[in-house]
Amino acid sequence: MHQTFQTDLYLLRLRAARAYVQALESSLSPVSATAREPLKLHAVVQGLGPTFKLTLHLQNTSTARPILGLLVCFLYEEALYALPRAFFKVPLLVPGLSYPLETFVESLSDKGISDVIKVLVLREGQSAPLLSAHINMPVSEGLAAA
Repeated sequence: MHQTFQTDLYLLRLRAARAYVQALESSLSPVSATAREPLKLHAVVQGLGPTFKLTLHLQNTSTARPILGLLVCFLYEEALYALPRAFFKVPLLVPGLSYPLETFVESLSDKGISDVIKVLVLREGQSAPLLSAHINMPVSEGLAAA
């Protein structure tokens, strides 16, 4: 019985490690895997709808080096959401500080459905994201009650 438990625990750890490596390789983690651009991303959605306030907290986790030349891009279903700017430049990121980047998301669906908005942080001139986050949007209360 103990040996079965140990085997299952080993397999669970192995699956978790493989999933972590896959997330790092595909840039699906809110923490960047590169030591050159050490970034951390945290997202907060506020509001009941149909307009939500989306705040991204982007932090340079480096100890001494500022980061410049970053872009933020949103990927979303255009039939469900509207953003005033789906792409913008990030100011200079000083090490250790968390920078709030705010935008508004308008829900266009009147069927009470929601979707995921993907946030990508890119370096200018590169197509591979440094990090990404998937934001599960809430159902718009204003449209669902109608």
